[in-house]
Amino acid sequence: MKNREKIRLVAFDLDGTTLHGHAELSARNRQAIEKASEAGVWMVPATGRVKNFIPPCLTELPSIRYAITSNGGAVWDLHEDKLVCANWIPTETALAVQQIFDDYELYVEYYVNGRGVTRRDNPDKAKTVFGFPEDKFYFITKDYTFVDSLSDYLTETGAQPEKINMMFIPENMREEILARLQQLDGIELTYSNVDNIEINAKGCNKGTGLRMLCDALGLDPAATMAVGDNGNDLGMLRAAGFAAVVGNGIPAAKAEADAVVAPCLEDGFAEAVERFVLCN
Repeated sequence: MKNREKIRLVAFDLDGTTLHGHAELSARNRQAIEKASEAGVWMVPATGRVKNFIPPCLTELPSIRYAITSNGGAVWDLHEDKLVCANWIPTETALAVQQIFDDYELYVEYYVNGRGVTRRDNPDKAKTVFGFPEDKFYFITKDYTFVDSLSDYLTETGAQPEKINMMFIPENMREEILARLQQLDGIELTYSNVDNIEINAKGCNKGTGLRMLCDALGLDPAATMAVGDNGNDLGMLRAAGFAAVVGNGIPAAKAEADAVVAPCLEDGFAEAVERFVLCN
C-alpha cells in the first residue's frame, strides 16, 4: 500500500463507478461529494466523456468545479467554462486514424473543444446498421456537432481532438481494426468496455490529466484518491496517492487498488469517500 497522506482531491470515474445507469447520481453518492467538498476536498469527475456529455446531476452541483474529461485529453474549469490544460491528438494523426475508419461502417465520434462531433447520419444508423446494443442508446441522444464527412471536417478545421471514440465495434471487426490501429504512431488505445475503443494522444490518460490538474492547483498527487472500475481508469489509479476500485471493477483495476469497495450499484464510491476521506 502507498504511504497515506491527507486526501485533498478525489478523482472519480462516472460510468460503472459513480453513476447508476448513465445519468443518475444516488442520494448517498451525492451526499458524499457534498460532505467532502465542505471539508475542503476537491471533488473531480474523471471521465472518458467529453465535457458536454457529463450529466447535469454532476455539472449542476456547486461543489463540482473541475473535470478531467476525454480520458485526460482536456481538463476543464466548469464554473468558468474554461480549459485548464489539455493533451490533444495532432490533426495529422487524427487523419491517419480516420483513414482506417473510412474502410468500415462504424460510429466514430471526435471530442473537440468540449463537444462531441460525429457524422450526420450516425445516430440514425446506430440501431439499424451499426447494431448498437440497447444499453448504449442513451449516448446517441447527446448534443452533437454534426458533419457530413469526418475526414473533411479534420482537414478543413485543423481540429486537434481531445479523444477519438468508437463506442461500439462489432466483434467480427474488432480484432482487425485493433491490429491496424496498433500500427500507427502517436496514439494511446484504451477501453472502458469490452466492445469499444478509445484513442488519445500517446501517453495521455486520466492519470496524466490528474497530474496536470494537480500542477494547476499546486497539489501533490500523493494527496489524491482515485476511484474507478475499468481499463481507462488504470492511469489515474496508478497516479493517485490512494486507489479505490468498486467491487464490479475489472481484475486489472483491482490489481492497482489500495482498497476494493462495494460495487457501483451499492454506492461503492460513497463508501470510498466515507472511509478514506471523511473519516480522516
